[in-house]
Amino acid sequence: MKLETKLLDAKTLIDTTIDLRHLIDNDIDLIALNNVHVKGTIYRVYDEVQLDLNVVLEVVQKCTITLKPVNYPLSFEVVINFSNDEATYDYIPTDIIDLDAVIFAEIMLHKALNVYHESADLDAFVAPKEIHPAFKSLKEKKKD
Repeated sequence: MKLETKLLDAKTLIDTTIDLRHLIDNDIDLIALNNVHVKGTIYRVYDEVQLDLNVVLEVVQKCTITLKPVNYPLSFEVVINFSNDEATYDYIPTDIIDLDAVIFAEIMLHKALNVYHESADLDAFVAPKEIHPAFKSLKEKKKD
């Protein structure tokens, strides 16, 4: 979804579902982002734009161990500023705002880093504890 900055009113309400399939191909651990619903308000003052949004979606992400799909809900609120003010900006103002790319970037910041499928063996990658050879003989002497 593209937003043309010059055509935005001073206050614009947004309530839409967006499709982000075209952005998932480049991500290594995502399988799908389903039902991405964006709701909120867009404020514009001259060339500066503020997006005050609530994002709700279902994430399908690869299990860190088994690579099997793991589904979980994700929702967050975010305020994004397109401004020339270095103290407050998230993005520099442009004539066209690619809302898909902005929302995708926010999802990447809010999604879980690691997810585990219910069948994943979390102990599979833990090395067994071994006693250092210097202390092994001490343990044997203590048994005596």
